[in-house]
Amino acid sequence: MQCERCGADIPEESSFCGQCGAPKPAQETVRDAAPEVQPVEQAAADPAVIETPAQSAGTSGRSTGRTCLWIGLGCAGLIVIMLCAGLAIAFPLVNSMLEGVDLAEIEALATTMAEFSQLGDLEQELLEPATTPEPTEAPEPDVCLNTLCFSYPEGDDYGAVPSVLPAELEMEWFAVPEHDDFTFYDYPLSDTFHKAHIAIYPVAEFLDVNSSAEEPVTELEAFLKLKPETPDYVPLVLPIFNAAQMITVQVEYLTFEGGSGVRFVSQYGQAAWPINNSDLFYAYQGLTDDGLYLISAILPVSHPSLPADGDTFIGDEYDAFINAYEAYLFDVESQLAAESPLSFFPQLTDLDAMMESMQVEIP
Repeated sequence: MQCERCGADIPEESSFCGQCGAPKPAQETVRDAAPEVQPVEQAAADPAVIETPAQSAGTSGRSTGRTCLWIGLGCAGLIVIMLCAGLAIAFPLVNSMLEGVDLAEIEALATTMAEFSQLGDLEQELLEPATTPEPTEAPEPDVCLNTLCFSYPEGDDYGAVPSVLPAELEMEWFAVPEHDDFTFYDYPLSDTFHKAHIAIYPVAEFLDVNSSAEEPVTELEAFLKLKPETPDYVPLVLPIFNAAQMITVQVEYLTFEGGSGVRFVSQYGQAAWPINNSDLFYAYQGLTDDGLYLISAILPVSHPSLPADGDTFIGDEYDAFINAYEAYLFDVESQLAAESPLSFFPQLTDLDAMMESMQVEIP
């Protein structure tokens, strides 16, 4: 800038002329201090000339994001390395711990836990209120007389005729008091040695008229209490047979309303004789719980493995039959003992159902 007075050059940083001391022109100072402004059109045409704050921030954000990404990847890699190292250290330790573990104990523990869970379910079921079933009326018995009632096997009718039989006192050893009897006249088997019937005797009156009856009655009471599984002999109190019990098979203990007893299949005889379908019978001997009444049932049965009668089986070889009788009797008894109750006729289970249907009402 030149001095207006002497025309000498004035430096830009000086406010006075160095030749004449005149002040620097004020207009030039203001003009020189004002910034040079670019036209708007030129700035818009060349966006690279002006860097806006937004552009500066965006560039900085992209740089920062890349940095964070690399840091994150580094951390993840470090974590993976640490996990692998931890597994490498822990695996031998766990393996050594499992070497001393009994797998059977683990299985037993698992079973116990499962059972405990089932007990919990059962407890929950028990805690839940149970529905009370509606009472059902028992069917009426088929036959009744005085103190004893019973029903036939389902679908059968044995034609029982109840009656009161008078006392028999002529021979003391065979003496019996007055008692109720049910004789079957439509029983499935006929032409047999024994007649099918059920009888009930008052024990006290029986002992009064027959002094020898006390021993078999006591024996039957003890037998029903012990209930031996495979007895060789079952007490038969009534009827009184003047013969011996030759075989004893298919022994079962049955209860009825107010008492209990024992059933078995047998044949009685006075001498060596074949086991046959004419003499074979189902027997039941029972006592009421109070011991006041004795129930006796004699019901003929047959089996397809046996001959129709003894005479046909022996023929003319009686001496040979007697000589081998013990072995013969053992074989027949073993065979009948192994047979199914359903293989007899009538089926033993049907006769059992009739015995179990009995009801004794004490007057």
